[in-house]
Amino acid sequence: MFHHRRDADEFPEDLLVFYDPETLQEICALKKYLLTRKAAARLDEVDEWIWMIALNRLTGHSPGFFSVYTLPPNQAVSVKSQRKINQDRKQTPPRRKVPDLICRKTGQLLSDCDRTVRKILAEVGGQALLLTERAAATPAIASDSVALVVTSPPFLDVVDYSGDNWLRCWFIGVEPLSVDITAPRKLEEWERAMTEVFRELFRVLRPGGHVAFEVGEVRGGAVRLEETVVPCGMAAGLRAALVLINDQIFTKTANCWGVDNNFKGTNTNRIVVFQKPG
Repeated sequence: MFHHRRDADEFPEDLLVFYDPETLQEICALKKYLLTRKAAARLDEVDEWIWMIALNRLTGHSPGFFSVYTLPPNQAVSVKSQRKINQDRKQTPPRRKVPDLICRKTGQLLSDCDRTVRKILAEVGGQALLLTERAAATPAIASDSVALVVTSPPFLDVVDYSGDNWLRCWFIGVEPLSVDITAPRKLEEWERAMTEVFRELFRVLRPGGHVAFEVGEVRGGAVRLEETVVPCGMAAGLRAALVLINDQIFTKTANCWGVDNNFKGTNTNRIVVFQKPG
């Protein structure tokens, strides 16, 4: 995978709030290896798999992650915030062996991938289309070709996508603010952006096809996005079939954010189901 943990071009000491020094050396060496392979157009499927697993293992709240205890893996706190977590918990980043954890997670993910599953994946894999595009413009997807769309759009000024992914961006060599993210701050902007998306979804859906569009309530429940999203879908020609509302009892993830039930944050998730007239 990589020759030696000291085979790295950097050693950002501020990341020692997350990692044991030897673990950080391994992470930096892996980063250099992957970016060097990418620059030389030599990345293969195994490299890409390792990169995917490593991104998911960067930080988390169990011994299965490279880091000391921190927030769950969907976001990385700032160095300052992690320093406070370490102080409050009286913790020091333990030694984690990067190759071992990547192998362990790989084993978990592939545990049910037996011969039958591999055969099915080999047959359908060629049909898969993975795109990194604006949801409002996907010309690679044929019109009237999709039976079901399942999506969860950016929430309205609730999530700091760039900030949450600063550590992942460091690992893949990307400047977070250079990524063009749809993150409207105002309801009117969000409504316009979603209407554009619905027009494209209408195009790609086959007659009779469905869209399951997940949204949440924000601003302490003052804004219910499903009330905004239904007219957006209808303006694009879709028919609103139903709204499914699922009340959530917050887990430890929400408790880490200091969110109280029924007062702050997203307390329910709402799935609006649309259908393209057939």
